[in-house]
Amino acid sequence: MGRSSHRAEKFMIYRRSAEKGEAGYSEKEYSAPHYEGEKTPEGMMEWVSWYCFNKLGSGSYEAELDEAWCWGGSHNDGGTICTAIPKEWFSLPYDAFLNRVITLSSALHYGFTAEDLKGRPGLKEFFGFS
Repeated sequence: MGRSSHRAEKFMIYRRSAEKGEAGYSEKEYSAPHYEGEKTPEGMMEWVSWYCFNKLGSGSYEAELDEAWCWGGSHNDGGTICTAIPKEWFSLPYDAFLNRVITLSSALHYGFTAEDLKGRPGLKEFFGFS
């Protein structure tokens, strides 16, 4: 059984291709300078394709971020980073929880903030905070 078959729910924070009114839409673009040593072209950027949280069938949660960059070829390089959210974080006050969860899956690197998350209607309930 694959990992995706255990997925129960997804909460989209950001999707680069989302249009206004769609889940994951943001006027802010989440990107950062890309660096892989001296061979990296000056000014090369990497970006977030999507950023979301998953509630797995087991009841655990993970942060998921897909990053990409282009070397000028016919495809983008990058990958998806999935990081489990520690169970003990759910006993924190919601604001403290957000300050920690934003540190997972390179979200801070790309400019996401706890304030960005706080502004998402329904996220507090998704994580089980009332």
